Parts: sequence; structure tokens; C-alpha cells
Amino acid sequence: MKLYLDKNEMAPSTRSSGCINPDVNPALPAEITLRDIMTEIRKITAQQDKQSSDIAALATRMDAIDYKFNQLSISPDPQTQDHPKKPVQHGTSGFQTTAPKPDICATRDTLTIPGLQSTWDPNKGPFRAPPISPGPRTKKNLLCLSEPMVDRSDRENWSSYNNNSQYIQWLWKYWCELVTESDLDRNILDVRNSSKPFRPGLKPLSITNDVENLMHLREIQSALVQEGSYYYLWPQRVCHLFQGDFKQVNAFCKTHHPTWPMTIEAVLQILSLSNNLRSPVDAFVAFRSGPLPNESTAQFLRRFEQAFHRMPSRERIEREVECTIEYTLQTHASMVWNSLVQQNNAFPLHNALSIAWTIAEKQQNWMAQLSSRPIDREFLPMYRDPLRDPDTHPPPNSKFYA
Repeated sequence: MKLYLDKNEMAPSTRSSGCINPDVNPALPAEITLRDIMTEIRKITAQQDKQSSDIAALATRMDAIDYKFNQLSISPDPQTQDHPKKPVQHGTSGFQTTAPKPDICATRDTLTIPGLQSTWDPNKGPFRAPPISPGPRTKKNLLCLSEPMVDRSDRENWSSYNNNSQYIQWLWKYWCELVTESDLDRNILDVRNSSKPFRPGLKPLSITNDVENLMHLREIQSALVQEGSYYYLWPQRVCHLFQGDFKQVNAFCKTHHPTWPMTIEAVLQILSLSNNLRSPVDAFVAFRSGPLPNESTAQFLRRFEQAFHRMPSRERIEREVECTIEYTLQTHASMVWNSLVQQNNAFPLHNALSIAWTIAEKQQNWMAQLSSRPIDREFLPMYRDPLRDPDTHPPPNSKFYA
């Protein structure tokens, strides 16, 4: 006898119950299959992809807003944009002169660091002065150091940029050691000081790939401040120190009689075009590779500190420099770092670097003393003077008291 069962009349599966749960919606399926799970996963993945794309689009918009803000921070006022610079009527075509005098603040804000926002980031564009800048300029607003024609009428306005102008603010971003005219004490200035011989022993700037160029430039400026001569005489006093690769700066000073900030810009421009403007920082970061062969830890840390002082002041507080100090001390001078941590001198990091080589030298001397001491050394007995030792004094009935 054959039984034919309909598909709807088959016995229920072992997974299902024979009783009906009134709380279960009859419209929902009795079981969740693998296809349903994969469908839900695809929906969740699609939602996550959409959210990620929205976040990426928002980040792109924020980057565009930041870029626009940086452009506006160095752009001229709307009033000056309506009056562009007039081209020079004589000389090479394409060169420009300066615009009217900018607004000048008499003093520098002592509570802020000049040029705190770095412009060395390649994403922010090349080395280029703001639109309102003194001197003969190219179409890219760079100084034309070889311009043979002299615009004497335009040169009269160059001194108005010597204080806290937009041009000076831009220079401070690249070299915050720049001294402006308002930083000088006018009570000690004397024109007779310019007739004296300039300080000997200053190293001239001659090679662009020298990591000490900015340090030598700071020493030259320090000598000018100490000399007490007037600000407008500074370029002519030191133009003989620009030699070799910086010979254009020498010719520029003698031909156009620029201001001191323009002379500094000419030096920085040559360093930037030769890709050596950041060489002091790059040389400092290179110390992460460790000491030289046959070099002691004290010698390595002493060179490390000297490289730190070759950098301009603003670059010393960069995050890259701080990470280099911490990594180098922890990796290549672990005993020194542990001593700094125990003495609570590990932070700030620039202070730890200044005393790290002294701790390394102390540890080195201590290890040398231990290695030179024999293991089986016997200490000499304490010397006892028989005339002062009470145990060796003669008794009162001795013949010495007779």
C-alpha cells in the first residue's frame, strides 16, 4: 500500500515546535537561513561604506576650508587688491615694484612666538613673499637679485616695511631670529660706530649645503646689534660676508641698497631654491640612526646637543624635533634616559638633551674607575700614629716619666 503525502502535510521539522506561539508574527519566516544572514551583512556593509564616503567627503571639505583660510591669512586687504602693482617702466619686462605703504605696528607682541605657524610644509606652497613686499620682484614674487635697473623712487618706501608689517610676519615664519628696527634701542645707536672695523672672526656664507648657514647668519646679526650702528647701514656693513654661492646677495646689496629684512630674504631665497632651507632640521633628525663607529655615548650626545642649537629657535619646538630627542635617548642612550627619568629630568625634552651628555660622561668615568680597579685588591690598613694612639702611651711609672 503506497501513501502519497502532500508537501504541506509533511511532519514538522525537529527544530520547530508543534505548539503555536501566539507572540510570533505569522508573517515572519519560521527559520533564518544563511541567505537572510548574508543579505543583512551586505546591507550593513553598504551602510558603512556610505558613512565612510561621507566622512571622506567631509574631510576633503575641511582641508579645502583650511587651505582657503591659509591663503586669506597671507593675502592683501580687499582695498589693496583693487590697486595692483604697476609694472616697472624701465628694465626687464615682468618685474614689479611695491604697492603703497602697509599698515605698521610699532612693536612685536611679546606674548607670541614670531612665525609659530610653519610654512615649510610643501603642501602650503613654495617660498614666496606676500603680494605687498618691497624690492624688484619677478612674476612669482621672488626677489630679482640680478636686476640691473634701480628704481630710486620705489626704494624710498622700503624702510616702511622694517617693522611688524605683513612682510616681516612672513619672514618670521622662515627665520624667527630676524631683528626688526623696532627691536633696537635707539639710545645706543650712533652713526660713528659704522666707521669702526667690523667684528673679525665671523665666518662668511659661501656654500649652500652648509648646515651652519643660519647659525652664521645669526652671529652676523648679533654682531650688528652689538655694534650699535643704524639699521639702514646693516646690509652695507656685512655684504662682504656673502661669498661663493651667495655672491648674488653681495651684488644685490651694492646695487639696490636693500633693507636688512630684504637681505635676509635674499639669503633664505637662495637656500630655498637649493633645497637647503630645512637642512639644520634634517641634520638633527638624522641622529636617529645612532652614534658613529667607535664613538662613545658622551661624544654622541654632545654632537646631538650641538646640532640642536644649530636650528632656529622656532624649529626647536616642533613635534618632529621632540620625537627625535625622545627616540634617540631611549634607543641609543637607554642608561642615560633611565637616569633622567629617575631624577625627574626627562621632561621638557630640550632640558633633558642639555644635561644628557653630562650624565653620560659621569657614567663613563664611573665605569672606567670600576674597570681599572683589580678584583683582588686589598685595602691598606688605616695608619695609626703611635704618639697619638692612647693604647701605645707609656704608663706613668715608666722611665720616660722619671
